[in-house]
Amino acid sequence: MHDSEALNKDFEPQGVWRSRAPAVRIVLRLLVAQAGIGLLAAGLWLLQGPWSAAAAGAGAAIAVLPSAYFAAKVFSKPPGTAPRAVLRAFYVGEAVKLILTAALFIIALRWFGGHFLPLITTYAAALCAYWFFFLGALRT
Repeated sequence: MHDSEALNKDFEPQGVWRSRAPAVRIVLRLLVAQAGIGLLAAGLWLLQGPWSAAAAGAGAAIAVLPSAYFAAKVFSKPPGTAPRAVLRAFYVGEAVKLILTAALFIIALRWFGGHFLPLITTYAAALCAYWFFFLGALRT
């Protein structure tokens, strides 16, 4: 056994961390919450008109889709994967998430440039779901 294998065995996750199911449940709840916030905001922006509601929906999609990609990339690594491979998945996932977010904003601004306020406020509101979900997840 190499030293690195012994080190990895010493730091192998214990208990609930052997399964990614609890983390997947939290992430799925987060994505549903972000989508729910987007639907609520789109409903409120509908009072300003259908284009404002559509822009709000686009803002929510810009928050949800990259988050879903990142989660899928990170959870593509099974429990017990070498830490270096998991870290690589985080870096690649985050880089693609940022590029995807920028690309979606460019597309959305072309379609909804005149309705920037609903787009950006709904995007920001959907991102706030992270604070509430992960703060609660750390308490458990």
